[in-house]
Amino acid sequence: MSNELEITSSAPRVSAMPIVAPLKGTVAVSDLSSERMVDIMQIPKIEELRAKMRNRGVPNDPTLRAADPATKIEALANFCQAYLPLGEVLTFVSTLLAKIREVYRAKQFGGEEFRLYFHANAEVMNGERLRPLPACLSSITGTGFTLTGPSLMGRTATLQRVVEILGKPFIVEGNHPAPRRMWVMPILYLTYPMCGTLRGLIRDMRQRVLAEIGRHNTSINAFSDLDGVNSENVAIALCTLINVGVVVLDGGGFANVNAKTEDIFRFLLKLRQFTGVPVLVSGTSAFMYSASYMGNLGSNLFNGPCLHLDPFGPPHQPEDDDAVPKAKSIWQQVNTWQWNQGLIPEYCQMPAALPTWTHQVTFGRFGWLVQGFEALHVALVTTPALQEPGSLTEERVKNIFDMRLQLHNGARSAIARLQGVPSGKGKLLFLKNLDHLPSSAFDEPQLHEWLDEAMLKRA
Repeated sequence: MSNELEITSSAPRVSAMPIVAPLKGTVAVSDLSSERMVDIMQIPKIEELRAKMRNRGVPNDPTLRAADPATKIEALANFCQAYLPLGEVLTFVSTLLAKIREVYRAKQFGGEEFRLYFHANAEVMNGERLRPLPACLSSITGTGFTLTGPSLMGRTATLQRVVEILGKPFIVEGNHPAPRRMWVMPILYLTYPMCGTLRGLIRDMRQRVLAEIGRHNTSINAFSDLDGVNSENVAIALCTLINVGVVVLDGGGFANVNAKTEDIFRFLLKLRQFTGVPVLVSGTSAFMYSASYMGNLGSNLFNGPCLHLDPFGPPHQPEDDDAVPKAKSIWQQVNTWQWNQGLIPEYCQMPAALPTWTHQVTFGRFGWLVQGFEALHVALVTTPALQEPGSLTEERVKNIFDMRLQLHNGARSAIARLQGVPSGKGKLLFLKNLDHLPSSAFDEPQLHEWLDEAMLKRA
C-alpha cells in the first residue's frame, strides 16, 4: 500500500508522552511502556467503574439553583446525556474489560508463535493469506459479546460510556523482541452501515481508523486496500497490527436485516477467529432474533456474555396494610435520580406517585423517561407556579411528557396495543414497530408466523 500510516516501527523514536518502564522479563502488549496501558490493565472495583460510567446531564453546581431561568435552561441543554448504570450493566462491562485485558496479556512477543503471527499480518496487508491464530489467543473463549433489548433502553448510551473509559488510540514503546513503537486502539466502535452491506462496514472501519490515528499529512490513499478485493483480510490484519481491544458493531435494527446481513455476521466471526479480538454486537431484540434464521452462524458469533436490557417494570404500589415499606424499585430509583438533577429549589419535593405516572406514559423505556424529564425540568424552571406543593399533578406531568414524546406516538400506541394477545388486525402495527418490542414478545406463536413471512420476503 502506498504511503501508509506507521503501524509499527523498529527504529527508535522520541515520544512526547511520559514513559512507564515495562516489567522486567515481559514483552506482552499489556506490559509495554505507556501510562494509558497501565490504566487499562488495572482492574477497577465495581464502585470505581460505577463512578466512571455515571454521567450527569446537568453540571453539579449548587449555585445554578439560584440562577435566572435563561441560565438554568442553558444548563439543562445536555440533560439527555444523563446516564446511570444498572448493576447488570456494570457486571457486563466488567466482563468485557476483563476479556480485553486477557487478550492483551496473551499477546506475548517473547513467544515465537505469536511474534511470527503478528509480523506476518504486515504481509497480509500486501496481499498474502491470513495466518492461523496462535494457541495463546485461540485458547481464549467467550469473546462474542451481545447487547440487546428494545429501542430506547440505553444500549448506545452504555457503549458510549465504554468508549469514554477505554479512550483514544495511543502508542506503546518496547524493546526487542517487541516492536519499538506500536499503536494500541482499545476500542473500534462502528455503527451498522446505512447501506446494510459488508463493503459499507469495511469502508466505515477505514474511516474510523483514519479518524482516530490519522494526522493532517496522512495520505488520502492510506489503507486504500480496505476498499479492494482483499478487503476482508486487510481489515482483519489491521486489527491485529494496531492492537484493537474490542470491535463494537452498534445500532442494528430490524430494518437493517436483509440478504446481506449474513455477510456482515460471517465477517465478524472470521475477524474474531483470525485475531482473537472480542467482538460486541449491539442491536434491538428484533435484530438479534433475526440471527436465529442464520443457523449456526448466529450461535457461533454470539457465544459469549449477553446482556438483555428489557423495559423496566412498574413501580411498587403501596398497600394500605403494609407494616413494612417496600424497597424502592429500580424504576423509582431512576426517577429519583432524574428528579435530583433538576435546578429547582430544594423545598420542591418529587411527588411520591411520579414514578407511576411516568411509567404509564413511557412504558418503562429509559430513553423516553430522560426526554420527558428534560421537558419536565424546563417546565419547572419556566413556570415557577409548578414548584408549589400540590401543583405538579398527574395530569400536568402526563401532558408535559406527552408533548415531549409526541413524535413517538406511533411506537407508544403500538406498545400499548401489543401488550395484549396479538390478532390479525395488529399485523402491520407489529411489523412497523418490531424494534420497540422486548425479547419476550418473540415467544408469541402469532408473532413468529408474521416474522417468518417478513423474513422470507427479504431473503
